[in-house]
Amino acid sequence: MIWRKNISVLYIDGSAGLAVGLALFAFAGWVSELYQLPLNTILFLASANTIYGCYALALALSNKKSLMSIKVLAIANSVWVVVCAAIVILYAHIASPVGVFFICGEALFVGLLAVYEWKNRFLLSKEDR
Repeated sequence: MIWRKNISVLYIDGSAGLAVGLALFAFAGWVSELYQLPLNTILFLASANTIYGCYALALALSNKKSLMSIKVLAIANSVWVVVCAAIVILYAHIASPVGVFFICGEALFVGLLAVYEWKNRFLLSKEDR
């Protein structure tokens, strides 16, 4: 979906990933306690979100969005759904309900992005051309 000439779902995708990643880094200790998950798991989530957010924002800002780059974005989101599910399953016995809720929410959000980006990959790859 393109809302205005230079604003698309790619900006939301990248901004969300980067914001979540930086917030997790900034509040890693607190989030670790809140989610009742190991600090290393929170730092893993923070790193992945930050790296992904940078990629997605760079792509959003690019005038040359290849079809392959959009496919990579959608596939990365799909893989992240599996990673979130694995974290929830792996830590189900110790994670707080709040932690499970937020990780499942992230999986749902990126899953919806993956579906949208995949369905619209041809349109998204032609933006700003």
